Amino acid sequence: MLAVCLAILAGAGADRALGADANETALLYKQGVSALEEGNAALARESFAEVLRRNPRHTRARIQLDRMRGRGGELAALKRKNQLKKIKIPKVDYDEVSLPEALEALGIEISNATEGKFIPNFIVQDPGKHLERRPVSLRLNNVPASVVLKHLLSLADAKERYDEYAIIIRPLNTRSSQPVTPTTGLEGAQ
Repeated sequence: MLAVCLAILAGAGADRALGADANETALLYKQGVSALEEGNAALARESFAEVLRRNPRHTRARIQLDRMRGRGGELAALKRKNQLKKIKIPKVDYDEVSLPEALEALGIEISNATEGKFIPNFIVQDPGKHLERRPVSLRLNNVPASVVLKHLLSLADAKERYDEYAIIIRPLNTRSSQPVTPTTGLEGAQ
């Protein structure tokens, strides 16, 4: 009788252990998904690999790992974007400066706030110099760097694109800001 009770208790303990392992595996999978959303490819890969080590038939973890192949640059860009949300800028006081000047100042503020651990690497792609001709003014206190960037781009009619190593800034619509040269259709007729 004692042997049967011990066997039942041992089985119940094993079931609880299996349940705990299943819960841990589910938590590891969720950790991997969250890491992907943050752009943390290393943690995501590590989490999904551990899920598969614990349960080789975990289809969703295998799919996530397969999807990650070839997305290194995209995930690094996402990580860069999310890092800007976490960096607080104590004070912004830009008065009638061009967007490139404001971005240079913001880059310095970000570097100072992170003690040089994060450099945004703003690259302005504006061959027509449209963004230099439109001055911006902005005053904010204790806001995330992403908010400062969003407002600067809005004021300057510009957009951003994150890549693995930089944040590319371009004018929203260069056609509307280019001078229009009227034509009469008589050019070359003489």
